[in-house]
Amino acid sequence: MKKLMYLLCAVVVACLLSSPALALTAIGPPAANLDPLQFAAGFGFSRSEMDVEFEILGMSLTSKDIELDAYMANLIWGLHKSWEFQIDLGLSNADYPDGSSSSGDGAFGFGVKTTWLDSGKFKLGSAVTLHFYESHTSGYDLGVLWQEEDEWLDLQIAFGPSYDFGAVCLYGGPFLHFIDGEAEVTFNGSVFSDDFEQPDIFGGFIGARFDLDENASIGIEYQLTGSADALCASVLWKF
Repeated sequence: MKKLMYLLCAVVVACLLSSPALALTAIGPPAANLDPLQFAAGFGFSRSEMDVEFEILGMSLTSKDIELDAYMANLIWGLHKSWEFQIDLGLSNADYPDGSSSSGDGAFGFGVKTTWLDSGKFKLGSAVTLHFYESHTSGYDLGVLWQEEDEWLDLQIAFGPSYDFGAVCLYGGPFLHFIDGEAEVTFNGSVFSDDFEQPDIFGGFIGARFDLDENASIGIEYQLTGSADALCASVLWKF
């Protein structure tokens, strides 16, 4: 019985210490902003703090105040005056409250922006991004090596207005944030699985994009949900 309790406690601790690097990423103006067949490339950085909820061994646990950094490169195509499509590739890192950390979690995904109403300077639209993540971590707990493999998807759905003042575009609105992941922990020869998600899915965002010249711009954005917040910065080049 003592050995079983030891094993169960160690697995729970390992899961909490190796929480995946779940990161919010920049949404940007939630509408199409490229001309048909126009191409753009961008790069974004976000720093967020998030709570993650786990389901393991029949127990519900929450790992709080995980600090996360995400780096995401984007390739964007204007498909139509009201549609644009993007492909994302990046990495994310995490720092945990106990002082441990993980780095190099890979990410791949895509997104679609749609303009529903366009009256010139004012636009009303939506933005949807879906990212797939994978990470491999390991460490020692109670003197025993553990290994964990994580796979998860991260979905953001945003809707809102944007207004172009010329050199500055302001935007914001509500958004939904979904995380659905699974982890497999190997500890002392035994394999355990757990599921994880973000406790709160509803949030809001606000941001601004500043034109540097005819083709280049930079942006800053803040996002907030009931269990996470993020500050994002980005740069975009149009071709």
